[in-house]
Amino acid sequence: MSAAVTPQQPAAVTRKEPKPERLIDRILNWQFPERARGVVTWISVVLLLVAFALLVWGMVSAVSYTLTHTGPPCTNPPQREASPPQWVMVGVCLLAFVLGHLTARWQSIDPKHSQRHKNLREVDHPETDPRKREALIIQTLLLVFLVEVIGLLIIEAVTLSQNVWPITYYVRCAYDAAGVQSMAAAASILFLVGRWFWLPDRGQNARTRS
Repeated sequence: MSAAVTPQQPAAVTRKEPKPERLIDRILNWQFPERARGVVTWISVVLLLVAFALLVWGMVSAVSYTLTHTGPPCTNPPQREASPPQWVMVGVCLLAFVLGHLTARWQSIDPKHSQRHKNLREVDHPETDPRKREALIIQTLLLVFLVEVIGLLIIEAVTLSQNVWPITYYVRCAYDAAGVQSMAAAASILFLVGRWFWLPDRGQNARTRS
């Protein structure tokens, strides 16, 4: 007598519980109310203008001093401690970097600028990817930056071996002679770098492979 065949029960599908959102993700992905989007844009524009103004102020001050004085404005070798203290300068620069990062992430972006990236799907042949030109530009800029860093390191090594002031001594001299202006210029540069180094929310803009 044959045994009765019973259909197998489908295996239970286990669903992964969504991970709780981290505090840092809440801060980075937080969005302003729709009414405040214009205010955030204007705040970002004002901060950018302030950063550029501080950079111009520092450059004009350095050039004007160079044209009106023959000797260095600091001791030889430059002092490592000046006013404001180093920890204050580092803290202000880090705060400027974070502020630039957050203002870039919170600033509203016109959907028409990102729509073409969202509509793109994985192409079969990378040669036909329309984003190839943009990637080539970024890779070229990165290569130029790395070559420049190598050149600066070579100059630093050569000057140290020839008893000539290396590049770091000029930075220390600027900090010794004009600490506030140097801190403002460094903070402005890090604010601009912080606005450049930002990534959109991967949960909304990441592309998935099918």
